[in-house]
Amino acid sequence: MTQATNNTSHWDEGDSQTFIDYGHYFVPDREIQTDIICSLIPATSKQHHILDLCCGEGVLTRTLLEHFPTYRVHGYDGSPAMLERAKSLLAGYGERFETHLFELADSDWRTLPWPVHAVVSSLAIHHLNADQKQELFRDIRQMLAPGGIFILADCIQPITELGLELAARMYDETIHERSLQLSGNLQAYEHFLAVGWNTFADPEPDPLDKLSPLFDQLKWLEQAGFADVDVFWVKAGHAIFGGRRAV
Repeated sequence: MTQATNNTSHWDEGDSQTFIDYGHYFVPDREIQTDIICSLIPATSKQHHILDLCCGEGVLTRTLLEHFPTYRVHGYDGSPAMLERAKSLLAGYGERFETHLFELADSDWRTLPWPVHAVVSSLAIHHLNADQKQELFRDIRQMLAPGGIFILADCIQPITELGLELAARMYDETIHERSLQLSGNLQAYEHFLAVGWNTFADPEPDPLDKLSPLFDQLKWLEQAGFADVDVFWVKAGHAIFGGRRAV
């Protein structure tokens, strides 16, 4: 989620509806990303808790529930519309899925009565500034049980002008391709351009977007105490990366 569609500096329910309607098109290789995230979470037969931060309508959440039949997934989001949509789509999983209305930047949700096996987040943490990201990384490490993993799928800030131009072009090309593949027409791609969703192509990026370089975020994860910090996928200004709390 990158560009607010109403030129405000905060995410609102109009943006949520846009993502509900077009998120399947606007996320590069969405199916591949969800598969990678699930493959990085250690599977066991025990009951575990997973947090999906800014779960949206529950696309990644549903894949987690399918992959890990003994796990309970907690979907956190700041949008009531998103959470209602997720509840509807995932009602069949019963008590294995719980929703929580929250503000990502707040700290009141970061103390839990049970250990967390994994924390995942897709296209959300770039809404925090550098200091807020570092604080979140430290708090998540404390929330995780030994051996637990933190996985981020997010937009990253290119370092150079050439890198920025490349990210913008590749993002456009990716959504053009997805629009044709998924619908056989360019309606979704044209909407992508109309609402200015490509933050890399915007000469005046929306204040909602506080992208950080990938290298910086990897260092912040290590400084927060994570082990095995690594990058697992990169495309069109988006990356999957994370680390593990040592046993």
